[in-house]
Amino acid sequence: MAARYAVGVDIGGTKMFAGVIDLESGQVVGSQRKRTHPERGLDFFVKRLTDVVAAAIEAADLPKEAALLGIGAGIAGQVDRASGVLLMGPNLGQGLDNLPVRDLLQQRFKIPVFLGNDVEVATYGEHHYGAGRECDDFVCIFVGTGIGAAIIQNGVMRRGVTGTAGEIGHTIVQYEGRICGCGGRGHLEAYASRTAITRVLMAELSRGRESKLRELLDPKDSAIRSKVIARCIDEGDQLVIDTVSEAADYLGAGISSLATFYNPARIILGGGLIDATTLLFDRATLRTHESTLPAATRGLAVLRAELGDNSGIIGAAWMAEAQLAHLLE
Repeated sequence: MAARYAVGVDIGGTKMFAGVIDLESGQVVGSQRKRTHPERGLDFFVKRLTDVVAAAIEAADLPKEAALLGIGAGIAGQVDRASGVLLMGPNLGQGLDNLPVRDLLQQRFKIPVFLGNDVEVATYGEHHYGAGRECDDFVCIFVGTGIGAAIIQNGVMRRGVTGTAGEIGHTIVQYEGRICGCGGRGHLEAYASRTAITRVLMAELSRGRESKLRELLDPKDSAIRSKVIARCIDEGDQLVIDTVSEAADYLGAGISSLATFYNPARIILGGGLIDATTLLFDRATLRTHESTLPAATRGLAVLRAELGDNSGIIGAAWMAEAQLAHLLE
């Protein structure tokens, strides 16, 4: 049987990441990533997206007889899957609302394109190739620029009545609390995302708190990278440890509410900061088990995502193949 390939694209508030995926094994055979820089506007965003996909295809260096089945893209925000449009992406800026992602990519690459939410496609990756294998009832939560989740119920994605199920980052953990990127108050994302952690750390540095961050921060960067946070934790930086611990407590509270209400078999945690350090995962898991009704945790496994940074591109490529198969039925 000839090898089957598709392109997967993961479009987040911090980075764009594209890869050509061997659909039989889930192996990434060529990839490219670049910073998103949504603040640079629509034209920059569109060019960067198409350039990243083109570079990934070139890096794969597929045999001449190999053909790409299609492109799957996951983007941080709410999407209209039928029309392939990004409706709103709070972490991408208002200038990209109602962006026709599918049409833009199809015009450039002349192959079928399918669009989903970024956490949705990462969950497909974990379901078929990672920590969700052989489990048909679980929730994936990814902690990054924001916090998103997706629900697998009876083996299929549970999207909700209007297609927005899984927006755990916008559940309320502190009534009338911090302002979230979406404009709401007290949302989990405003307390436990990497963006929230960055804001707290930068505020504390401006107040004069001592931290190794002063040596490691890139003055051109508006965000503190996960690897920098992890290094500070490893070297015993108390400010960073305290800030990430507080975020983990809030994350654990959010997961506890989910576990009590929904009672899944597994909750899978992923994202850059989860991958980079054990503190956020371990403490959030501890708080989950401390705070959840005992009956809800008896059958619950809280696991790390297995595919790491590749979960989004692998899942997006799988989605492209699955959608094409559905169209041919």
